Amino acid sequence: MVESLSRRLMGWWGARHERGQGTGVPNKQISVLFYRDFQYFTGGHLKVWHYYEHVRHTPGYRPLIAFSPTSRWDDTNPWLPQRDRVLSRWDPWQADLLFLAGMDWLMWGEEARRSPPRPVINLIQHVRHANPDETLFGFLSYPALRICVSAEVEQALRETGRINGPLMTIPNGIARDDLPHDLPWAAREVDVLVLGIKQPALATKLSHAVKQAGWRVDAVLTPVPRREFLRRLARSRMALLLPNPTEGFYLPALEGMALGTLVICPDCVGNRAFCIPGHNCLQPPYRAEKLLDGIKEAFSWAPEFSEAVRARGRDTALRHSLDRERQAFAVVIQQFVTTGSAMLETVDSH
Repeated sequence: MVESLSRRLMGWWGARHERGQGTGVPNKQISVLFYRDFQYFTGGHLKVWHYYEHVRHTPGYRPLIAFSPTSRWDDTNPWLPQRDRVLSRWDPWQADLLFLAGMDWLMWGEEARRSPPRPVINLIQHVRHANPDETLFGFLSYPALRICVSAEVEQALRETGRINGPLMTIPNGIARDDLPHDLPWAAREVDVLVLGIKQPALATKLSHAVKQAGWRVDAVLTPVPRREFLRRLARSRMALLLPNPTEGFYLPALEGMALGTLVICPDCVGNRAFCIPGHNCLQPPYRAEKLLDGIKEAFSWAPEFSEAVRARGRDTALRHSLDRERQAFAVVIQQFVTTGSAMLETVDSH
């Protein structure tokens, strides 16, 4: 997969490189500038943190980062241990490459967005980027190398016909070293964990129903430190996960599988590649009564079948490791610099 991505990059930069404008790999450490407006922990922030760490662990590269003045600095912020290294302000001229995600394009005016002062790597984490009603949709015409977190996101973006620059997918991975030791099934203290940060009203309703049915329930309705969430996930037999109706990937489902928790997660588009109903999870329709039916069905399974589903979930999680994500990104960023570290030229995608 990575070789084909590299070939796409070579093709995009080919005309410039043949004219002698390609710079090759510079004989210096390449700096990559990130930006975050951190108000509370989200999966989107976590994935940007992962890419920040990818840069830090790629030989010849170093990450830089600036935060908004109102960013929150507590134990939910992955950059907290590195706060003394944070730049006092975001200045694109400070770096060789810019790494943007979400609304980061708004850090400068329209003219600079159309002709960025440094080459841009743009992480795309949601299918809503392809929605013409979203502000994010307008960013697709700006020149950048775009990395999608799932094939579903890439497909949605391609169908817009507006992409300016290379477009590729590096599937999200999870850091197994961050995961706690999961408990044996019989020793787990919680029958059902309801994750409802994105759907608190529905999660409250469902957690009450689960409790009334006689099962031990734990509900996560507000953001908590990542370690605490993973610990609570690891002690639960099942996890009823309530994503937004559409997501770009949805890491909690993969994390639950990695911890041997039986995952119940409705379709949210971005999880289609790894959430396979009846194989490694349950995927009821996204309605309260159907989600409760899913829990009842899971409790009715024979132990051998439940164990087999959870084992296949672990196998799925193993194939989505952070190491594989890092290796893929290292090849892409090195190819990006090799074939075109100079200023991006606008590519007509219409």
